[in-house]
Amino acid sequence: MAERYYCPEGVSGATAVLAADEAAHLARVSRLGVGAVVEVFDGKGLARRAEVLEVARNRVVLRLDGDPLPERAAVLDLTLAAAVPKGERFDWLVEKATELGVVRLVPLLCERSVVDPRDAKLERLRRLVVEASKQSRRDRLMSIEKPVRWADFLGSKAVLEAHAKLAAHPGGATCSDWAGIAAGARVVAAVGPEGGFTTSEIDAARASGWTIVGLGATILRIETAGLALAVAVAARVEPTTSPAHGAI
Repeated sequence: MAERYYCPEGVSGATAVLAADEAAHLARVSRLGVGAVVEVFDGKGLARRAEVLEVARNRVVLRLDGDPLPERAAVLDLTLAAAVPKGERFDWLVEKATELGVVRLVPLLCERSVVDPRDAKLERLRRLVVEASKQSRRDRLMSIEKPVRWADFLGSKAVLEAHAKLAAHPGGATCSDWAGIAAGARVVAAVGPEGGFTTSEIDAARASGWTIVGLGATILRIETAGLALAVAVAARVEPTTSPAHGAI
């Protein structure tokens, strides 16, 4: 299986150039040279086979070969909104959410939040998305949005246009009781901070049409809950239906 490299400048022409970190990864970490065959992707759905033509200090030139590769598309448009845990636990959530096909991740600021990620941390997390996409052979990068307060998120465009809105909270509906979700549906799923959403936050979600769902008998950490919710949503996808024909 060919090594993969991220080329945000585009892979639609006859050649492509890897710069900085990606060039160093190819030349110094993978130790590939002229003539090696690799795969490159632009993070927007386009991936190509390529042959290494030139390896320089901070630059690798590639000859793009053949038609675009079939896109590995997500089965639904899933937005995962999650409060940010302390330390490096959010790194793990970002990496695994990328592998699971989450389309966008929204850091939430809730009444019980203790972490408000700054721009520098968000940029580092976006680099983690690139690495996880290379490993998982994902063609579109997961978007990491700017932090948003829960009340504002409830009225955001992503929420208003969603076919299903699910907020994890102890005592909510079990997975087997959720409605089916059609392939390609827009779904928003949310998990709160340590200690969970407050009663007023859950009441506001219910008033906005959210379904309150449970994730089992035990209390999960933020990163565990986020991934469990993403997996549970994927498990409810009904690929033969559409939003216009019965499923959410």
